[in-house]
Amino acid sequence: MNKEKKIRVKNAILGALVADAASLGLHWIYSQSQISNLEPSKPEFHAPNESDYENGVGYFAHKNKKVGELSHYGEQVMVLLRSLVSNNGVYDKTHYEDSFREHFGYGGAYVGYIDHPTRDTLDNIARAEIQAVEDSKKIPFDGDENTQHMMITKVLANMKQAKGQKLYEKVEEAVRVTHDDDDMVEYSFKLIKIMEGLSDFYGANDEQLPAISKLPALVAMYAGSQELEEVVESAVRVTNHNDLAVEFGKAAAHILEAVIQNDDSKNELEASYTKTSPVVSRLIDEVLSHKDEETITVSKKTGTSCNLVIGIPIIVHNLTTSQSYTEAIRKNIYVGGDSCGRSILLGAVLGASYGSDGENGIPSEWIEKLKQKEEIYELIEKLVNFS
Repeated sequence: MNKEKKIRVKNAILGALVADAASLGLHWIYSQSQISNLEPSKPEFHAPNESDYENGVGYFAHKNKKVGELSHYGEQVMVLLRSLVSNNGVYDKTHYEDSFREHFGYGGAYVGYIDHPTRDTLDNIARAEIQAVEDSKKIPFDGDENTQHMMITKVLANMKQAKGQKLYEKVEEAVRVTHDDDDMVEYSFKLIKIMEGLSDFYGANDEQLPAISKLPALVAMYAGSQELEEVVESAVRVTNHNDLAVEFGKAAAHILEAVIQNDDSKNELEASYTKTSPVVSRLIDEVLSHKDEETITVSKKTGTSCNLVIGIPIIVHNLTTSQSYTEAIRKNIYVGGDSCGRSILLGAVLGASYGSDGENGIPSEWIEKLKQKEEIYELIEKLVNFS
């Protein structure tokens, strides 16, 4: 990765997270007039306040959040970013899924709103593991219940660390530490076959913006690679096991890839729309037929909900009618509705296109407001050094 591309990668990830934090305070207010009344000129980094949502203008989801913190969308960016850094810049589905569950699940570090795809994904994974354990207990076992439980635990633990023949070798090694017995090893191999189904996807059958919110760091690392669509599909299905969500995920990936890969980002961005599926390209073509109108005006026709078929076209319209990071992010907030959901892709593309600071880039004073700024910089620096 050359120096220029590294800079675009850094700014893509940073741009996504700054945009999310900037949008948090007015997220899920569906009344555009209410947002304008609250913040007539500078809507970014508005402090979350429940009274702003009175009279049914929206849904107040961020009660415990402070200015500069990330929404659940930004937290998804961070989970996959940390996972990639832990794996030397390489995507690993099992590690990402485990990281996702550890962060958002019981006892995890995340405190805040849990959306439907996240809740369903966590529930689906838990149910699958419970069923695998129950099925494992049906295998005849010549030993006591505690030993059987120990064997099942050993297999489950090692399935998260290895695959194929290496998995069998690691499981045998773990078993022989406590039971140097061929029958025990054979029993553990039977358990592996029962639990192999746990490599499936347990994401929610959902077509909303959380499907693409994890993508900035992943696309940053795989831009220009033949593996891009494969890893994007996998990451999307971890939380949104849905074909349409995958289509939009690939479209979002190619849009971001275009500006990360090329200096002439404006022309490449427009060319990237042709790489999307017929379903996505039709929606983009429709919204781009209104380029002479303001994004806020167009959004009144399309809606501002969390659904990908609504969010992605509005993002594209904003990108093609804005001249700076600040202009586009403010527009996005004034549009209302799921502003945080749209902000991830929007901020990533803008960050890669315009850079940080300068007349059109990510404002330095916005970056300074990020509560996790130090960790974010540290993770991004580590990630680009793996390339």
